[in-house]
Amino acid sequence: MEISIVLLTYTQLDLIRQCLEHIERYADLPYELIVISNGSDPETIKYLQEQENIQLRLHSDNIGVAGGYNEGFELARGEYILFMNQYSLLSEYCLSSMLQCLQSSTQAALVGPVSNDVSGHQRIPIPYRDISGIEKFARANREKNLGETKPVFRLLSHCILVKKEVLKELGGFDERFSPETYEDDDLCLRAVNAGYSLYIALDAFVHYVNPLLQPWADIDKYYRLLYENKQKAVAKWGFDIAEYLLALRVPITISLCMIVRNEEKVLARCLDCAKAIADEIIIVDTGSTDNTKAIAGRYTDNIYDFPWIDDFAVARNFAFQHATQDYILWLDADDVLADGDQAKLLAVKQNLDPSIDSLTMNYHLAFDQQGNVVFSNRRNRLVKRSNNFQWIGAVHEYLSVSGKIFDTDIAVIHKSEWHDSERNLQIYEKRLQAGEIFSPRDQYYYANELMDHKNYEKAGQWYQIFLAGGQGWVEDNLAACRKLAECFFQLGDFDNALKYSFQSFAYDTPRAEFCCQLGYYFLNAGKFKEAVFWYKLATQVEQPLASRGFINHACWTWLPHIQLCVCYDRMGEYELAYRHNEIAATYIPDDTRIISNREYLQKRLGE
Repeated sequence: MEISIVLLTYTQLDLIRQCLEHIERYADLPYELIVISNGSDPETIKYLQEQENIQLRLHSDNIGVAGGYNEGFELARGEYILFMNQYSLLSEYCLSSMLQCLQSSTQAALVGPVSNDVSGHQRIPIPYRDISGIEKFARANREKNLGETKPVFRLLSHCILVKKEVLKELGGFDERFSPETYEDDDLCLRAVNAGYSLYIALDAFVHYVNPLLQPWADIDKYYRLLYENKQKAVAKWGFDIAEYLLALRVPITISLCMIVRNEEKVLARCLDCAKAIADEIIIVDTGSTDNTKAIAGRYTDNIYDFPWIDDFAVARNFAFQHATQDYILWLDADDVLADGDQAKLLAVKQNLDPSIDSLTMNYHLAFDQQGNVVFSNRRNRLVKRSNNFQWIGAVHEYLSVSGKIFDTDIAVIHKSEWHDSERNLQIYEKRLQAGEIFSPRDQYYYANELMDHKNYEKAGQWYQIFLAGGQGWVEDNLAACRKLAECFFQLGDFDNALKYSFQSFAYDTPRAEFCCQLGYYFLNAGKFKEAVFWYKLATQVEQPLASRGFINHACWTWLPHIQLCVCYDRMGEYELAYRHNEIAATYIPDDTRIISNREYLQKRLGE
């Protein structure tokens, strides 16, 4: 006998009958069934006495969850005991899934299923409205999460599988927590303190009929009992053990996934930054002809060749498919993490709430000569592997994520020594020649590549096509306006440059980047009063807090002030020029322009 099922019953015969039917139908392993009847009515007792193949113990009063489970424990012959109550409905293969999880480790002591309408980490949303939908949902959940487990520190006693030898060592359930609540928290804490591990079998679903939602529920009595047992737990342990167990975190594991090609100059630098963070490193090589693979081999054995097919998303998805850890971190070979950001990411690894689906980080793309960030944006960098998020887009691909997203101040720094813009442009040209109709995203990024190659006229045409489609993401719309204005400025078309700078205001409130761009146009035209207006506005607008677009940090800090210094100097307003130069100095105090301006203006003011 391997499995013993200990079932607590009370009254509500319909629920008991339903629970037993689910056990008979879905308990997919040989088992013995022990029923502890806690103060059942005569009709319920008669029904239970008529059932075959059960050991029945009757009590005229409710001896509580802990008392009932302990009695069942003493009677159980199985090596593993499933403790459950009449409100829990088993589903297909849930018992074998929990057993497989419990047998996977010698330190595993307790395993619970995922359920609806329960507290803590075991709760998952359900799409069905009544129990007729359990079977279909349970099967889909099993297929999605087959073999997946989650280490936790707290499990609920409505349905919990326990190793009998561990329960004997721990001394069973503490019956001071009668009739219910906190007996499960107390057992979990004792197991954790003894060095055992607790798991949720994510592919095992058990439906929970919440008794507090039933017409006969005495909710006030329940919450009085919850408070009383909480005080008993505090008296025993010195703190609220339920809150403590929920707050504990099991460190997540991380797969680093990278696609590379001819990265011998930068790959080691990147991997040195990440090797202490990643539990495994996945390198997908897309056709290197240098020492890239040899360098990668110093850090990992997980190196895969991928024939290049002009599609970055396909290559990245191929890399993700080889990941085996809880979360996936992606980097490019020319990315680095500063020491402080490595420490932050290690802290995240220790404390991340497992309900987080994606974690964003800043991506610093350009710096000025003093090391100040000039351009950056935010990207989803760390994603839950089980969600199977996919990369989309042959060029300038993006990771499509959903769910619970957490923003961090961790920064990934892009230290590129070269940009393979030529390859990107060639991919776009091939796709056009093949007759492909570009999506709005492809229209935008194709225009970017053309602009990088200084083909301003053709880039401008594609930016206009993109904007005319009206389907772009707001941040891309704004960037397209800014770049389109720059294209026309380079082509000497000042009127259209102004037009598309102003058009950005149709998509959002004024951004500092556009205010500075307009100020620059008017400054170059010798219209200093107008330039002052736009540069001053740049110092007053508020930066969107949740922006995922590119941010030119200079425009939001020192740049408008140093440009106001120039404008006021041209207008003969030297005190104002000096004032704004000093404001700019608070951001970039050692910049040679600041020092030169200060010396010049001090002489002017002295005169």
